[in-house]
Amino acid sequence: MASAGRREVILTESARLFSDRGIAATTIREIGEAVGLNSGTLYHYFKSKDAIVSEILVSFLTDLVERYRAVVAEPESARTRLVRIVRASLEVADLHPYATEIYQNDFANLSALPSYADIADAVDASHDAWYSVVEAGVRDGEFNSGIDIFEFQRMMRECVFMSVRWHRNTLGQDIDALTEMLTTVFLNGFVPPPSGAPTPPPVRPRKRAAKQTAAAEPTQPEKAPDEVQDIRSELDSLRTEMRAIRAAMADRVDTP
Repeated sequence: MASAGRREVILTESARLFSDRGIAATTIREIGEAVGLNSGTLYHYFKSKDAIVSEILVSFLTDLVERYRAVVAEPESARTRLVRIVRASLEVADLHPYATEIYQNDFANLSALPSYADIADAVDASHDAWYSVVEAGVRDGEFNSGIDIFEFQRMMRECVFMSVRWHRNTLGQDIDALTEMLTTVFLNGFVPPPSGAPTPPPVRPRKRAAKQTAAAEPTQPEKAPDEVQDIRSELDSLRTEMRAIRAAMADRVDTP
């Protein structure tokens, strides 16, 4: 196997082990066994375990910040850019398996890493991107000026990255549904619209969103009973997840 390919295998398997066991509890020997190398050979690819952790996180955060900056620079509404930031977060987390979980699990120990300065700078840049979009929305009258900007963007950001943990095994398939659900809840709320206001379209379950219909039927907007039940089930699941968020917030750390 080429050196570059072997490095990628080491990074992927290491990330899985770090996520499952924690950085401190994972040994170089265990990483070597996972990729079919002895410890001595592994050191030809990485100088230390900390160097592996650093590369996993720096690579993830670098991609994340690049995506965020591209979104922030777009001349679009704050709402559109915030939706794109949510989607970018999920897509990058899917491209870098377990990096989000490693950051969350070992946040208190990251300052010992050799690339901690780069990690901290990237995290600050990612937070600034979220804040700037929400601030622009408040300034332009798109978002509620009565809600604290910092707290709102932090709560939404943490919910997005906690969703990565909950949906890790199916994240690639769930990105569309998660993006729509998260932005709908945070931007539209979870209460019915005022009387007379147009009702926004429901979040469709992924299994139905993937289907193609033979022809549009605009004269029959009613929802089928099974589709209504699917939507209710999706909302019930959301209630459960939001309760988990509130519990986690008591002991939370800032996410990327």
